[in-house]
Amino acid sequence: MIEDKLELVLVTYNRALYLENTLKQFLDSPFRDCKFTVIDNCSPDNTRDVCAKYSKLFPNMSIIRNNLNIGGNANITQGLRTSSLEYTWLLADDDSYDFSDCNDVIEAVDSSTYDFVHVSSPLLPSNKKEGQNKDLTEIIEEFNPKREIHAVDLVNIIEGKYFMDLAFISSYIFRTELLESDDIIRAYDNIPNFFPQMSLISKSVNKNFFIYRAKHDLIIQGDNPENDAEHTYTFTKFYEGWLHSGLMINDKNIRKIFYTHLDNHSLPTNNYLVVLPVAIMTDKALDKKDVKINVISLLAALYKHTGWIKGFLLSIYLLLIYIVPSSVYKLLYKKFY
Repeated sequence: MIEDKLELVLVTYNRALYLENTLKQFLDSPFRDCKFTVIDNCSPDNTRDVCAKYSKLFPNMSIIRNNLNIGGNANITQGLRTSSLEYTWLLADDDSYDFSDCNDVIEAVDSSTYDFVHVSSPLLPSNKKEGQNKDLTEIIEEFNPKREIHAVDLVNIIEGKYFMDLAFISSYIFRTELLESDDIIRAYDNIPNFFPQMSLISKSVNKNFFIYRAKHDLIIQGDNPENDAEHTYTFTKFYEGWLHSGLMINDKNIRKIFYTHLDNHSLPTNNYLVVLPVAIMTDKALDKKDVKINVISLLAALYKHTGWIKGFLLSIYLLLIYIVPSSVYKLLYKKFY
């Protein structure tokens, strides 16, 4: 039974209304009897009251409240290492769920066959985005009608979208034993780069995990305007952290796919030669702080990915973008955005 196999671990901070909505959805889901652990990162709002309320409604819920706010990425890392059952589903607190057709996911977990059970694709969702021809399920079914695929094959098919999809922490259920002590150490080490989960994502290609793709997305990624308003990551800082995170990938060819295919939802291309300059332009147009420092760190990450010669040429290219006065980018930003 699914409750003997799967533990849900939800990380939360200061989003009581969103958290309550998430817990309501799971209370009416086939997963309600699973072991359910909520990790509250010392929220100052009424998150504690929401947790207390729902701990009485779920049959197998426990609450962990940090005595200090340890930061969002550290809390994600804590969530990664919390589960004690065969499979773990790490959840966010502000998403919408569709459990109307999830028997295949339950069967996949119950079979103990797969390393990842992929349940949501922000970039290639089953509720197709404008301009999207195929969703991820259709793409994988063309490869294998059973929707079974190994990680390296999936990277070769959808390229950088593989990593961007999995960066959404709730997008997959993983076999708990695959996350070993060294992986957790790397996750903690990567917290300054924003993506502790990249420790497991990189391992998925390093060890070529066996993946099952759900028929339909179980999650519609949350649209939280309050969270967006409080977001402190600049575009250059985001990509700098992303590129540093990708250095955990062992295979040079896969690492090249990783760094050359970078998604930006406002651009029609994911080519890094376009995405990275636009990131610099946007941060300068919006007078974001520490752009110079972030660009330098971004260049260092590119050197590590590409080597000295190509890294040198990329540095010249991006530095030329950087030295253009902010006033020029402000005009461009106003015109196009």
